[in-house]
Parts: sequence; structure tokens; C-alpha cells
Amino acid sequence: MERFVRFKFWVKRRRWLYALASCPCPAPYWDAELRRLTREWGHEARTLDLGSGERKRAPHFINLEIAPVPNVDVVGDGHLLPFADESLDAVIAEAVLEHVRDPSRVAAEIHRTLAPGGVVCAAVPFLQPFHPSPIDLHRWTLEGFESLFSEYEILKSGSCVGPTAALLWVFREWLGLLLSFGNIWIAKAVGWLVGWILSPLLLLDLWLVRLRDARRTAGAVYVIARKRTA
Repeated sequence: MERFVRFKFWVKRRRWLYALASCPCPAPYWDAELRRLTREWGHEARTLDLGSGERKRAPHFINLEIAPVPNVDVVGDGHLLPFADESLDAVIAEAVLEHVRDPSRVAAEIHRTLAPGGVVCAAVPFLQPFHPSPIDLHRWTLEGFESLFSEYEILKSGSCVGPTAALLWVFREWLGLLLSFGNIWIAKAVGWLVGWILSPLLLLDLWLVRLRDARRTAGAVYVIARKRTA
């Protein structure tokens, strides 16, 4: 497994290879909402992309990662953010909190560093297989994730990766395991092939993810919340 994780990080550093190697797991409405909010906040907003990876969502965003990879502005740990109290206008934490040891502490750090009226946009997995980066520790229902932000005013919440994506991810991991004879390389190769063959079914999630009951079998859930001013 350790060798596979190292290989995964090697692939992630090569953008087009990573795009080919990653089976689709789309979140179009979430992505559109983040783009809308970015325009609404404007270039003057001090916006932190927590656990950004190598992607730069906007030139003025502050990218924070635990390692000095390309496009990272600050190397740091979400458990102890290197920012002053109430110094940020917005924080994005996409697919991050499942990989930290103490999500409540990271959420508290986000709250500490956000200015009153500041917004946090966070998304986490609900029904997703194990995916270490480099560790993978947590899963949330929508209600459970909302409770992590109980000090905030919840503006929006719901499913961002739909039930079809969740089903296909579990199925390709199951089939890979079944046909792998205990070899993780074979398992991932089978899962990759099956994922791309079945990827047209993900179009169903354009409809399903918008249904309220999608939260019962969603691949991932999200919360957009505003820090209270008083």
C-alpha cells in the first residue's frame, strides 16, 4: 500500500496523467457555486484554499498545504493555521477534513481566523471508499457535517457528489478487489477501466444530486456557512 500511495502522489504531480488516471467523480453544482462565490467576494477578499493541492482556483487565493508543492503559498497545518484571528474573509476546505486527525480542531481554527461575516465552504465524503492522501480517517452524513459548523449561520448545504458516483466508486472498488487476487495494482487497474466504461451513467447525477433525498446515498456533502457577526 505504501508503494501505491507514493505512486499516486507521483501521478498527481503530472496533471494530464492524473486526469486520465482519475475516474470521474463530478460535482458540477458545487464547482459552479464556488465560482459564483469567488466572483461575489471579489479580488479584494482574503480567501484561503485550505488543503489546496496544486490547483490554483484564483490568482488572489492563498493556497495552504502541508507540503511545499507547486502553487502553494503557505506550508502549514490546518490544526494550527498560521493566520491571525479574524484575518480571513473566506475559507474553502474541499475534500480535506476527512484527511485530518482532528476535524473539530480544524473547524475551530477556521472559525478563529474568519472575520465576522466571513464564509466557509466545506465539502467532505459520505459514501466513498478509502482513499489515503496520505491518510483517510473520517466520513460524514449531511446532518453530522452541519453539526461541525453549529456556531455558524448555515447558508446552503446538501449533496455535492451524487448517488450514482458513490455507487460506481464502490462497485469498481468491489470488482477490483474480486479480480485482484490480493494485488492492489491489479485492483486499481480493474477499477480504473470499469470506472471509465461506466462513466456515462454519471449523467444521472445531474438530476439525482438535486433531490433532497440524495443525501441518503450521496458520495459527498457540503456546507456553506457564514460566521455570525454577534
